[in-house]
Amino acid sequence: MTSVDTTWAPFEPTNAIGDAGRQPEIQSVSSDLNVGVADTALDFLTVGSLEVRACSSRGWSHRYKGTPRQDAYSILVGDDVLVVAVADGVSEGDYSQVAADTAARATVKLAANDIAKNGTVDWSLLARRVSLRIVEEAEYRQIAPSAAPETDINDRVRAVRSKMSTTLIAAVLKRSPSHNGVEAEISVIAGDSAAYQILNGSDVLTPVGGGKELGGSISSTSVKPLPGPANPEAATIFLQPGEMLVLGTDGLGDPAGDGSNDFGRELANRWKTPPTIDQFLLDINVYRRSFDDDRTAVAVWLRPDVVLPDTPPAEAPAPAVPPAAESPEPAADTSPASSPLIVQAVAEAETEPTSEPASGPVRVAAGYTDSEGLWHAGDPPRERPATPETMAPEPSDDLVAVLDAVTPPEATASAPDPSAELSAEDPGTAPTDPGFQTIEFPKES
Repeated sequence: MTSVDTTWAPFEPTNAIGDAGRQPEIQSVSSDLNVGVADTALDFLTVGSLEVRACSSRGWSHRYKGTPRQDAYSILVGDDVLVVAVADGVSEGDYSQVAADTAARATVKLAANDIAKNGTVDWSLLARRVSLRIVEEAEYRQIAPSAAPETDINDRVRAVRSKMSTTLIAAVLKRSPSHNGVEAEISVIAGDSAAYQILNGSDVLTPVGGGKELGGSISSTSVKPLPGPANPEAATIFLQPGEMLVLGTDGLGDPAGDGSNDFGRELANRWKTPPTIDQFLLDINVYRRSFDDDRTAVAVWLRPDVVLPDTPPAEAPAPAVPPAAESPEPAADTSPASSPLIVQAVAEAETEPTSEPASGPVRVAAGYTDSEGLWHAGDPPRERPATPETMAPEPSDDLVAVLDAVTPPEATASAPDPSAELSAEDPGTAPTDPGFQTIEFPKES
């Protein structure tokens, strides 16, 4: 058997965890679908006391076939929060890279907008809006046929899911630590992407959400991608100084499993502290036999030198205030001179003779009577000239504007949100739309 020359391989054959198989021999090729989609995306950020590393790389099966990377991630730094999202396009859709990229970008913007407005994220509403955004993107790019305004949203979703769909996981981290640490809310919105935590003193990846294993507080064993009905599940953890949270697609979660195997232990050892960005690139692209899917990870560390605020002291109960002694009330003076001004005005108005009803507002002391003979306090209202209604200013965030106004411009403001019509299973009952519910793409092994 002739040996294959790996001299020009992009990564050293030794960059492996376990058996590398023949992955070092693969030559990366491309196709027209790869236009505009990089083989690898790489980011690094310092956000206050948080350190971020992010990498999304094309899997060896996609490099071999010439198909594009269908994973995506997005990061948004807000005034009070850091929002990250990771999406894994379902490989059976030729354009699932578009769904993944659209979902990741829409998620961080919508989540940050929810936090700014309400202080919390409605993940179910966000999932519906992301689904609608994917549908609109597919129709805009003519990946799916443009639908008439009256077309049912579920019909539009079916047409899009035959071309592209994606899983989705997200996390919202508060930038300011509390006495408990840095609060991180993790939401598995759709599919089997996973989240892990590296705890202080631990040598494994601890599952905290998603994935195919049942070790985390949130688990998923099947892929029900977006667009479509979703039942997001969220969990909250607290990062202590020196700990790390990582969100990844199944390209990371499948070889890591529950995080205690050799793959999970090796990454936990490498990621105890933030690696250099070139080393993080190598870590995401490690060879491992049979695991050749796209691999994406966004990791966030809390600096070990951060000093958490002191535990807030328990609030002491307020001392009881004895009731004040009651004093006898003086007898009320009912004379007109002692009455309030408005009462005097009413009394005077009632005693004045009138020959005929007034045709307009009549000023009486501290009030006035209108054309119907009713008395009002204050000055008569002035008639205002009619002015045309002013248009509301256009929102500064185009994406939020599109998703808030989920109907065409000519539709009325009270038109229902079409994403609310997405069919969803009611626990314990049959699906409302069996045909739609059965549309599930299998994940590649």
